[in-house]
Amino acid sequence: MIRNKCIYSMIAAATLLAASCTDFDDYNEAYKTGSPESKKTLWENISSRSDLTEFASLLYKVGYDKELGNTRFYTVWAPQNGTFDYATYDQMDSTSLVDRFIKSHVADYNFTVSSSINERVHTLNEKSFELQNIEGCTYGDHNIVSLNNPSINGIYHVMDGAVQYLPNIYEYIFDQADTDSLIAAYFAKYESEELDIKNSVPGPIDSLGRQTYSDSVMIMNNTLFRELNAKINNEDSMYTMLLPTDEAYTSSYDQIKNSFKYNTETKYYPITTDGVGSVLTKSEANKDYDGAYLTDSLAKLCIGSSLILAHSNKYNFWLDEVDGPQNGLLDTLMTTSGIKLSGGEEIVSHTIGSPEKMSNGYARRVDSLALKPWEVWNPELSVNVYSTDVRPLVKEAAVNTVEVTTYDFNESVGDYISRYIDLVPNNDRTARPEAYFYLNGIRSTKYNLYVVFVPACINKNSTEQEKIIQFDVNLNYMDEKGNIGTASSPTKKFTKLLTDSANLNKIDTFLVGEVDFPYAYVGISDDCKPYVSVKINRNVYSSKEKNYGNRMRIAGLILRPVDYDEYLKKEDERL
Repeated sequence: MIRNKCIYSMIAAATLLAASCTDFDDYNEAYKTGSPESKKTLWENISSRSDLTEFASLLYKVGYDKELGNTRFYTVWAPQNGTFDYATYDQMDSTSLVDRFIKSHVADYNFTVSSSINERVHTLNEKSFELQNIEGCTYGDHNIVSLNNPSINGIYHVMDGAVQYLPNIYEYIFDQADTDSLIAAYFAKYESEELDIKNSVPGPIDSLGRQTYSDSVMIMNNTLFRELNAKINNEDSMYTMLLPTDEAYTSSYDQIKNSFKYNTETKYYPITTDGVGSVLTKSEANKDYDGAYLTDSLAKLCIGSSLILAHSNKYNFWLDEVDGPQNGLLDTLMTTSGIKLSGGEEIVSHTIGSPEKMSNGYARRVDSLALKPWEVWNPELSVNVYSTDVRPLVKEAAVNTVEVTTYDFNESVGDYISRYIDLVPNNDRTARPEAYFYLNGIRSTKYNLYVVFVPACINKNSTEQEKIIQFDVNLNYMDEKGNIGTASSPTKKFTKLLTDSANLNKIDTFLVGEVDFPYAYVGISDDCKPYVSVKINRNVYSSKEKNYGNRMRIAGLILRPVDYDEYLKKEDERL
C-alpha cells in the first residue's frame, strides 16, 4: 500500500553524544570522526559484524545493501542474531519484508541516544516507536546494547530484539479482507492516489508542455476519512474501530436499507408565500436520482458512521483500551461522526476475542452491530418551525417568533422552552390560521407525529385566558401506489383534534397520530420533500365557542419513529 511520506526536520548535531536526538544540517553529509568505522557505509559496518549476520542477510535479500550503501543519511536499529524470529522473516515476500520489518528499523536523519532522550521516532514505513534513555536505552520495547555507532552515511544502534510491526487500523481492514471482505470493499471503493507534487522530483517538460517527474511520490487518500471524520491511517491518532464480520455487516445492511426505499418517481408540491403549487415529479428516468444507489450508499454510510471511536473523546474513556480518566460517562460511546451510542457495553460485548492492538489504536472484530435504529439511521426528526425555508406559507395569521427568557419563564408550565412561533389570527373571531411546514430527512418508516403547543402563560406576566384549540393536521406525501394527495384531499388527514382542556396551562406535546411513509425522500434533492399543515378548523364568533381559541403557539413539530416511541414507553415502565 502506498502511504504518505512525511519529512521530519531536525536541528544540526555537533557531536554524536549531543544533548538530544538531532540531525545534521545536510543529512546527506557524512559524519566524520577519527574511527575507521565512521569512514564506512552503514551497510559495510552492519554486514561486517558477526552478531548482525541474520539482519544483514535480510537486508541483502531485498536489496537494502544498496540503499544503506549510498549517500542518503539514515539511522538503523539492528537486532542481534537470535533475538528475533529470523526464519519467519526469511520466508516473507520482499514487499512484506521491507514494509513490515526492515523499514520499522530504519529512519531518515540522525537519531543519537543521549542521557536524556525521550522521543518518538517515525520510521520509513511511517510507524512510530519510542526512543528513550530512562532506565536504560530502549527503542520500542527492546534494549539498545550498542549505541551511536557512526558511519559515513548515518548511525546505527544494536538491539536485543526486533520491534513489533503493528498495522494501523486502515491497513488492518485490508489485512482481514480474506475473512471480512465487505468492510474492506466499502473502504476500497473510496480510495484514490494523487501525485504529491511537493515531494516529487520534477523531470523534463514533455512535448505537450506538461511537467513530468523523474521520481513520483504518490499519496493515498480516501474520501471516507473526511466523511467519517477519522483518519484511521494516521499513526499519530488513536482510535478503536468496530470491524463487523461479513455476517454482521450483511445483517445490519439488510435492516438499514428498509429505511431508504425509493420509488422510480417521487412526487411533491412546491410551496411559496403565494400558496401550494402544482404537483412536481423527480424521476430516475430523468436522472434526477438513482434510488438503488441512494439505498446502498446511505445504508453503508450509516454502518460506517457507527464504527470508529476516537480515544480523545470523553464518552469513550471507559473502554478498557483507552487511556483516559474515568468520568462517569459509562455505557455510552461517541463515534467520530458525532453519533452517540447508548448501550455501549452491549455493543462491545460482541467483540470476538480480545481487542487487537494496532499502531494507532485497537480493532474490535464484532459478530453483531448492536445498534439502535433511532440513534444511527432512523432518528427522531425535529421540524425547524422558525425557518421560513421550512415554513414557507402561513394563511390568515401573522407570525411572530417569541423569545422566552429564563426570567420571564413560568416554571409551572413544564420544562423550559426558549422560543416559539405565535400565529396571531388576522381576525380574532373568524380567521382560521394555517401554517405549512416542509418535512426534511424523511425515511421510509412509520413515525408518530407530535405538535408542541405552548400556553400563553409560558410568560409568567401573561393575563390572557387559556383556550382549547380545535385543529386539523394534513400531510401530503407519496403513498405506496405512487400517488400523492391534494390540498382538499391530502394523503393523510387528522381532523377536529382538541387540545387537552385539563392541561391548558401546560406545554402540550400533542400526539397527532401515526404516519407511515412508504418511500424515503432523504437524498433526492433539497426541494423534493413532503409537507404538513396545521390549521384551526373552528371559528370563535358565537358565545358557544367562547372557550375555543384560534391562536396557535407552536414550539415544534416532532416525527418520532414508532419503534423509538415504543422503546421509550418500555423504559418509562421499567423505571
